[in-house]
Amino acid sequence: MLEAVDGYIWRYGKKCGVTRFFRGIRSWEKDGSDETALQILNTWGPLLLGPLCWPIPTQYLEGDPRYNHVASTTIRELCAKGGGGNNLETKKALSELVPPSLTDEILELYNTKDD
Repeated sequence: MLEAVDGYIWRYGKKCGVTRFFRGIRSWEKDGSDETALQILNTWGPLLLGPLCWPIPTQYLEGDPRYNHVASTTIRELCAKGGGGNNLETKKALSELVPPSLTDEILELYNTKDD
């Protein structure tokens, strides 16, 4: 199940009993500085902003270099362009960037169509 979360991810993780975060990155060259900033927030946030608790460890998964051109922004923009996810062209384009089994869930997650 995919879910969008508002607020600090470590608070949501603690609430759900998460024991480890996994973060997908394209490469350290492309995403390293942003991921380092998030790592600092996820490490110090629980200690300084509370409730006082031990930070959740993070592991990084580096993606296949063939997909280094794909970023979360690319996915969000593609979903928005599709106008809610019922566009077959959008589904086809998205299935070339993400596992086809997740296409519908990702379209629903990033659905920006006005109801």
